Amino acid sequence: MRAALRSGRRGLAAAVLMGGLALALAALPATALTPEEVEQRVLAITDELRCPTCQALSVKDSEASFSNEIRDKVRRMVQEGQSDDQIKAYFVSRYGEWILRAPSKQGVGLVVWVLPVVAVIGAGGALAWSILRRGRTRHRGSAAASGMAQPNAAPASALTPEQRERIQADLKRYEEED
Repeated sequence: MRAALRSGRRGLAAAVLMGGLALALAALPATALTPEEVEQRVLAITDELRCPTCQALSVKDSEASFSNEIRDKVRRMVQEGQSDDQIKAYFVSRYGEWILRAPSKQGVGLVVWVLPVVAVIGAGGALAWSILRRGRTRHRGSAAASGMAQPNAAPASALTPEQRERIQADLKRYEEED
């Protein structure tokens, strides 16, 4: 009986050990990354994060001690098997949306992506309108110089006799100056 009890305990201990080993293996990432792959992912992720100290540089390019700490944290998270989105979400939850060098393409971040496009289209439209308007003005000026009537000009019969005399006098004076 004792022998059976001992072998039962050994079997139970072996089962617990095997279960613990299975849990430990499940906690490891499905695919182990080589050190080069880890560094490539760390560089790619840190290039998308803004240095909290410098703000004009990415964490990848900054030499600030805070950026070094962030790179180390990203490296640990990559080695733990977390995805790029999980890592970025972690830093956004701690520092806010501004930590990302490129804003998200949804919500308020969408305005940041769309606004420059709208501004360029608007500026192009304004430039085209200005060019067309200037072309029409020149065309009207050349039509007046060639003696053609302008569409917006008042007919000569709408002038009073005093206005006609003043215009005639001005024209004579300008002709004499030439």
